[in-house]
Amino acid sequence: MNRIIKYASLLMAAVMLISCGGTVDNGDGSTGAKTLKLVADKNLIQTFGGDFATLTVTLDGEVVTEGVTFFDGKNNVLTISDFKFSTDKVGEYKIWANVGTYNSETITIKAIDIEIPDTPADPKPESTDFKARVLLTEFTTVGCSACPAMKTILHGVEEDAEVAAKVIMTECHSGLVGGVADPCYIHNQAFEDFCAITGYPTVKLDLDKTPSDRNAMKSAITEIHATKADKAPGIAVNAKLQDDKVVAKITVKAKVAGSYRVGAFLVEDGIYAVQTSATADWMHNHDNVIRYIDAQYKNSFYGIPVADIKAGETADTMISWILEDIWAYGTERGEINGGIAWPARNNDKLHMVVFVSMSDGFGGYQVVNAIDCPINGETKFEYR
Repeated sequence: MNRIIKYASLLMAAVMLISCGGTVDNGDGSTGAKTLKLVADKNLIQTFGGDFATLTVTLDGEVVTEGVTFFDGKNNVLTISDFKFSTDKVGEYKIWANVGTYNSETITIKAIDIEIPDTPADPKPESTDFKARVLLTEFTTVGCSACPAMKTILHGVEEDAEVAAKVIMTECHSGLVGGVADPCYIHNQAFEDFCAITGYPTVKLDLDKTPSDRNAMKSAITEIHATKADKAPGIAVNAKLQDDKVVAKITVKAKVAGSYRVGAFLVEDGIYAVQTSATADWMHNHDNVIRYIDAQYKNSFYGIPVADIKAGETADTMISWILEDIWAYGTERGEINGGIAWPARNNDKLHMVVFVSMSDGFGGYQVVNAIDCPINGETKFEYR
């Protein structure tokens, strides 16, 4: 099943490159090591219209154009003319390069059969004064008797217009409590582990911070939001829904120079499921429920690496999802773990949350902005 949907096409200014490197000993008696890198100017291509990804091979930073052999994920030799990879078949393609005794790491190029949208127009090309938001994720489940208290607190956040404008709300029903089946259930233990979830309910702000005082949620959101004012990048998305497939181009515009990553959640509104110990009828209706997480890079969920972006410049990344596959997998895991299938998909209730993380300069990352946008439409940069 083609359910695991990876992404990233990197362009910055004219072109940004996605890179993977493999390091080996020189073999000439020296103690150093050389690195062979294979990079592609984009990792998402169309199967029509003559689209292709341009490959570049470097050895310790020097471009290599002769003596390069390409291999696929099964170590079969690939014929790639003029370092341009194209295909007329949908799928994910693993490619690595060899030059003499040097091997690169493997990159993945995904080929899709729907048109990739254009980059959204920038309404203020000279500005980097963007609106900032905090990404809030509530880890919960309908069998949790303690969760209604948290839902009441978060409901208060949503009703406070000033605070609500500073936050993007999501629900992650990643656990099951008391044997109660949950139609919102998503199977992703790695995401729970990354966010250090040990019980329900737990709220994470920007995937990292846990408010120490539940009743101070508004204050925590406001404080974190204030730290983003001088660094929040802009996020623009152009998404297209066609034949139950979603493809989106995401553009990041840096306010400050840095190394950036992009993550995305597919979310759904209007799921009815009886909430244990509910104190109000609205608690049985679940919105912003995470259905798919497209943000994992190795052991991190701060997003897929995009690029090092200079202040005022942009980089593009692309994602693609097959909704039928996401629903098939989600229903399968729900039936195995909770005894209940996901409700029939209603595309009108689906949207996406996109977030951007930036390197903190110490080997870690932090979420610096997030937006909520449609899966079939254009969302431009939001300026203050």
